[in-house]
Amino acid sequence: MHPDFQFLLDFKDQELIDLFIDLRAYMLDLYPDANELVYHTHALTAVFSISDKLSDAFCMLPIYTNHLNLGFNKGTLLKDPDKLLTGT
Repeated sequence: MHPDFQFLLDFKDQELIDLFIDLRAYMLDLYPDANELVYHTHALTAVFSISDKLSDAFCMLPIYTNHLNLGFNKGTLLKDPDKLLTGT
């Protein structure tokens, strides 16, 4: 993890940090060749991409003050026969 990202992450609650670390490890276990792109805008965000381009990203973990999201870029293209995913 980039030291600057870790520095900002350390300001979050430990429970949120632990959840982020677990989800990050899970994503990297599933796709170890993924590039992790990190941003700090309105949220502290880790983006996982098949290249160094944001447009090739497949998943993101934005961390807010009290929660984090697991988002799927182009998620509407995912097969969801049980209708578990929501959004547009």
